[in-house]
Amino acid sequence: MSAHLRVVRKPRSPDPPVDAQPTSSEVLRGLHARNPAAERRLLDAYAGLVERMLFRILGDIRTLEDLVQDVFARVFSRIDDVREPAALKPFITSVTVFVAREAIRKKRRHRWLAFFASDELPEIAASVDPEARQGVRAFYRALETLDPDERLAFTLRIVEGQELADVAAACSVSVATVKRRLQRAEVAFVERCKKDEVLASWLAEGDRWT
Repeated sequence: MSAHLRVVRKPRSPDPPVDAQPTSSEVLRGLHARNPAAERRLLDAYAGLVERMLFRILGDIRTLEDLVQDVFARVFSRIDDVREPAALKPFITSVTVFVAREAIRKKRRHRWLAFFASDELPEIAASVDPEARQGVRAFYRALETLDPDERLAFTLRIVEGQELADVAAACSVSVATVKRRLQRAEVAFVERCKKDEVLASWLAEGDRWT
């Protein structure tokens, strides 16, 4: 990806209107031709989606820009694999999931597990209620204990609210595999919640995802 196409955006940007997303054959042809204007249209349309997914999966804002760059570098390098405009969004989603999985495994290799120091936790807006901030931090500590593949399925399904078929496509597995990963993730996540004072009280209130 060219230097002038670097993504510089605020994290967790809202998705663009559906009719603003570049799904025309003309744009896809431009991407295949490595046209900078077509690449910029793709960035403008999908950078917000990629940022939001990465943040919700990883809960870490510090490396967000680099990871978004990685996603689009991979998208542009493999854009010839996309033959139909309707396949653009699923393709970008699957690349985002792959990059997120790599980031999770890298963290584990560096032994960044479970309980982070306060300066290593996701940044949360100062305006958010202190109790909510505490809950978000506890939530991501719990996520850190999950198997990477199960964490991805859990986040895409529960946090992102994606349909099972979309989660399966993003993770390049069957719907049956996603269901099994979700079941294991839920069991592990609930057990982790029971051991955390903040999450245990939330769990007791019945705010479940079933």
